[in-house]
Amino acid sequence: MNAPGRWRCYVLAAMLGPCGAIVVAQSAAAAVDLSGTWVPAADLVSGLNADDLQLTSAAVDALGQFDSQTFDSTAFCMPYGTPRNTLATAPHPLEIVQRPEQVTVIFDGLGDVRRIFTDGRSHPEDLIPSWMGYSVGTWDGETLVVETQAMTRESILSDAGLPHSDTMLLEERWRLVEYNDESLLQVELSIVDPVYYREPIEAMRLFRRAPHATMSEGPGLCLLDRWNAHLEETNRKLYRDAREAGHEELSR
Repeated sequence: MNAPGRWRCYVLAAMLGPCGAIVVAQSAAAAVDLSGTWVPAADLVSGLNADDLQLTSAAVDALGQFDSQTFDSTAFCMPYGTPRNTLATAPHPLEIVQRPEQVTVIFDGLGDVRRIFTDGRSHPEDLIPSWMGYSVGTWDGETLVVETQAMTRESILSDAGLPHSDTMLLEERWRLVEYNDESLLQVELSIVDPVYYREPIEAMRLFRRAPHATMSEGPGLCLLDRWNAHLEETNRKLYRDAREAGHEELSR
């Protein structure tokens, strides 16, 4: 087994037991159909932990200054961004729509939409960083290999605020696996960002097929929650002002 293969084996073994416990699902077609609705199998994997990563001093400083109400885009009903939408959006489902030229991944919660181009194109030059980045996919047998560039540094990698730069590179391997007699969607992620991490970040996520899961209307619920919270805070302030002014009849 080559070095990258050994590293993936160690990562999988740490999360799920011996590498032999996971067997790639067999299919006659080279391009496996990943279409459908899936929910994160959060019970089978763990989140990213800063203590387990080789952080640069810039990453340490960024984590020390992190405030979720200021630096977390989701606090403003904005996208999770790639790859956080794959790493840390449990329990929200995702939906995959697959065509020969493109695989579209729609993430519930805040409505992130990733377009993975599988029509043979390469990455354009001078990409402008965006929330989803620019993803190009190729089929390696039954595995969809995705390379993504130009993900905006305005997004983060985890709820705890793990940062990344605009120059971060992401490689993913999407495939179907069998684990304990259960068919799962497996996504292996390799994140390279020397600005913040002295070594690549290797992670893996698993998803269960969920044909009856319902996708929401994207950020609508988030915006509604924020509006309701604003109304409640406004009413509380009016109540406090009325009490302080002695207008008991207004505070009832």
